[in-house]
Amino acid sequence: MDKENKEILYSDFTSLGSVMSSVLQDSNLKQGVKKASVFKFWPKVVGKKFEKYSRPETINQSNVLLVACANAAVSSELTMFKADILKKINVYSKPLGIEISDINFSHKIWKVPSQNVSQSYQEPKNPYKRDLTGFNPDDVVLDANEVEAIRKSVENNKFASEEQRKKMFDAIILDLKIQKFDNDRKKN
Repeated sequence: MDKENKEILYSDFTSLGSVMSSVLQDSNLKQGVKKASVFKFWPKVVGKKFEKYSRPETINQSNVLLVACANAAVSSELTMFKADILKKINVYSKPLGIEISDINFSHKIWKVPSQNVSQSYQEPKNPYKRDLTGFNPDDVVLDANEVEAIRKSVENNKFASEEQRKKMFDAIILDLKIQKFDNDRKKN
């Protein structure tokens, strides 16, 4: 590459930078870029289990984050961990000048991309849809120490009411029994 081409590339890059600076002077656009940046961190906030089944949609004027969820089970489970998710998302949003005040999870706004948008898109496998043929929770025995450790852990969650803690405990125990049932079936 000769010297003349280098100068052209350099001057084009400089002009692109000045265009970006002037575009970001628009406060609405600047706010949109900040929100999009916050959304990019969503997989890090919720982890691999939920990154395909939930996505942030918008942040309203009151800094409430609206999250679309693939189904009611995902919405319910994320709601149980809302306080933790709120803390994690604010780690990323506060440096951008956005403090998320609350999160609303909704399965009613979930949309699967149309085939016109992406021919290669496939609906993610739903982890809540399992073949439970022959499953009876009463037949699955869990380790007593493990159950007691889960009970103590759930009781330490003071952000939830007594009824919520009971539901959380029951859901965790049922999930563990399903996992054990699946693992035992795979071994046989």
